[in-house]
Amino acid sequence: MKSIDLEAIKTTWKGEKGFEVRRLSETDIENYLGKRSRDISQLFRKGLIIDLFLKSLIGLSLAGILILFHTNLKVVLMSSAILLGTIWTIRYQWKMIGKIPKAEASDPVIRTTLMNKLDYYHQRFIKSLYVGALSNALIILSGMLYYFYFKYGGMRPFTWDDYLVFGSTIILGYALGAYVQIAHYNFQIIQLESCLQEIDEEAITTRTIRDQRNKKRRLTLIFALALICGLLLLAYFIS
Repeated sequence: MKSIDLEAIKTTWKGEKGFEVRRLSETDIENYLGKRSRDISQLFRKGLIIDLFLKSLIGLSLAGILILFHTNLKVVLMSSAILLGTIWTIRYQWKMIGKIPKAEASDPVIRTTLMNKLDYYHQRFIKSLYVGALSNALIILSGMLYYFYFKYGGMRPFTWDDYLVFGSTIILGYALGAYVQIAHYNFQIIQLESCLQEIDEEAITTRTIRDQRNKKRRLTLIFALALICGLLLLAYFIS
């Protein structure tokens, strides 16, 4: 029976470990930053486009409410004011898309473009997340009005507990929407900032990128479960 060559095993293990934590070359880093730059731009743009789509549907929904409740002056005035506010938020989000930084020919490296996008997030885009969270509250509000119309044929008188329940649901919907969106984008930005810091310290490795991808998958799963729970909660309140 052959003896086990411990030195050979140690050498092989070290080689495999070294491969696992291989430092990226300058070309690898540039390619990685280029991909992250495209990803972060798409993330900003997709988030804004989705919110524009939702707010457009909300605007159509509010127009339908104006038609259904045209004899109820209070509902008409409230819906008209909310519709005007929704149109303003659509314009605001549309302008925000045009402000997403693009790569300039004068930028010496992709890293400069990424830093501009990080500044855009902290100074501008984060504000649009609070505007985007209004979609949750407006969907709940318009849904409630349609519910009243189809169940009671109009707006029934409210008692104090109605104001408490419906008001709390709308506020909770907005707060939950804002929290989830900000947490999601903060996670993406923190990962990118951490990566840039490791590049400056020449400490970035293949393991860093792999760990970030694994964290992203876990967070995506958590957000999906949170969305399902939120929809179930909304259905419970409506029923």
